[in-house]
Amino acid sequence: SFVCFGLLTITGFLLHWRLPHGSHDATLIGYSRHQWSEFHFWIAIVFISGIIVHLVLHIPWIHATMSPSKGDKQRYNLLIFSFTVYTILLVSFGLIMSPIVN
Repeated sequence: SFVCFGLLTITGFLLHWRLPHGSHDATLIGYSRHQWSEFHFWIAIVFISGIIVHLVLHIPWIHATMSPSKGDKQRYNLLIFSFTVYTILLVSFGLIMSPIVN
């Protein structure tokens, strides 16, 4: 996952600054913007798959950490609320930052 994240960062910067929209015939080490975008997309798929596998493998730890003990219900509810708000903000940020497709 760490390697995928690093590659996503590098290819994202390349696509944004080195091969921006409108760089029709520009190439970088022999690959066009379209080819770099495909590479970036498939790295993202591998990264997301790795994160999902990681979370599935750690379900027992997540359950043990998130389960409320006696008298800890308020802390548990705050944790669930915080996670929900964080997820909503993360998804909203992604939607705002993504290009609008017609």
